[in-house]
Amino acid sequence: MEPRRLDDVTDVAEGIRTEIKVLLPQVTTIEEDEKGNKKYGGDVLLMLISRMKTALGIDENWDGRLRHWKIPTKLNLPNSAYLIPIPKGIEVNGWLLKEGWFVQVNVDPVVVGAGTTTLVVAPR
Repeated sequence: MEPRRLDDVTDVAEGIRTEIKVLLPQVTTIEEDEKGNKKYGGDVLLMLISRMKTALGIDENWDGRLRHWKIPTKLNLPNSAYLIPIPKGIEVNGWLLKEGWFVQVNVDPVVVGAGTTTLVVAPR
């Protein structure tokens, strides 16, 4: 699938991304590995992720999670996932996914670039 602008699908999705971006400094880190990669959680974040899935028409049974990758990371995902960069664009498999855009990936994506925080939605 080609990258798409969130607000081309619905202005609601871009509004939710902006809400998550504003929330980032307050969101709870639930796990951090030795490389500085983080997993985030919390009730408000889970509610926003649920709203994002609904706004984009993503199956409610898919799991959404907010991640921060400090170093280039190969994501261990099933056959398909959606990537939504939150505060700035990210490099995925050698191409730039800009802030305000999202993409469905169907291969083992490699996220490149320090300081990238992205919402990942994948089947459970």
